[in-house]
Amino acid sequence: MGEKNVNKRVLFLLDTPLISVQGRFVCPAENVLVSRKNRAYMFCMSCFLSSGMRSMLLGTFLFSIGSLCIKLAGVRLPTSEILFVRGVIGIGFCWMVVRRAGVGMLGARRFLLATRGVVGFLALFAEFYAIVHLPLADAIVILFTHPVAVALLAWIFLGERLGLMSLFAMAGSMLGVIVVCRPDFLFGMSEANLDTVGVWVALAGVGLISLAILTVRSLAKTEHPAVVMVYPPLIITMVSPFLSHDWVFPTGLEFIMMLGVAFFMNAGQYFMTKGYALESAARISAVTCLEIVFAAFWGASFLGEIPDVWTFVGGFLIVMGTLILGHDQGSVSSRSLPPVKGHSG
Repeated sequence: MGEKNVNKRVLFLLDTPLISVQGRFVCPAENVLVSRKNRAYMFCMSCFLSSGMRSMLLGTFLFSIGSLCIKLAGVRLPTSEILFVRGVIGIGFCWMVVRRAGVGMLGARRFLLATRGVVGFLALFAEFYAIVHLPLADAIVILFTHPVAVALLAWIFLGERLGLMSLFAMAGSMLGVIVVCRPDFLFGMSEANLDTVGVWVALAGVGLISLAILTVRSLAKTEHPAVVMVYPPLIITMVSPFLSHDWVFPTGLEFIMMLGVAFFMNAGQYFMTKGYALESAARISAVTCLEIVFAAFWGASFLGEIPDVWTFVGGFLIVMGTLILGHDQGSVSSRSLPPVKGHSG
């Protein structure tokens, strides 16, 4: 039996109620006897060794390296120039995947795909700008609140259900952002020393990332993943040269950093997408939280950015909110509860 089939069977058994019969567990759906030892083994497999979690861990790690490359390249290079290189290489990457899959590169729902491309481009620009102008750990902490925005927008526009724990988790994550940013109108003359424009761009990026995710969810029903992925780099290569007139010729090291941004970001996106395809978001939300840990480590090791206690407290609140939100949303999905009527998206 292949690894994929084994993982499916493990997840099926974990999600299926078991009945205790003489110290062993019976799965009524398949009439399978599962010992306590084997059930514990399957639990460890699903939590730590599944293909989805390995893919997500690798993707998160690669993405964190890409963020470090953005920070290093952005010391002298404008954001639009870094984006342009990422876009060109992204088009080549998607073209190879589309060609291997044997599907059309432009897709069928082209208006929605173009909209996804524009939103994705704006989200990437905001993300890159925030990473360049804010301490790396603070930027990632703020951007990491996008699961909360996704849940909120899905509730408003798609009628997806939000449990009470989800609402508490969202409130905790928002409190975490406030703790990290420490705005003057709440804290007086705070010592956050964060670039105000960078903070607002990061918060705008959270909303844009969330909109991009919702469009991807809609397009995934009819379009190949590589087709969905190709539109943002297409928009980037067409628009980014007009956003800035102060492009500079990169040094050898800066050019390597820009190539690193393109390679690690595209590879990270591929493995994270693969992880989401193999596992539920609720199961692997803990892995995505490691992006904050990686960002803090890279910032301290290569940039001399030592996170203060406020960043740790805010990051903790956001991570806990994300974990609770993922668990609560997963529980709602597994119970197949009917969605609450709301605005259509």
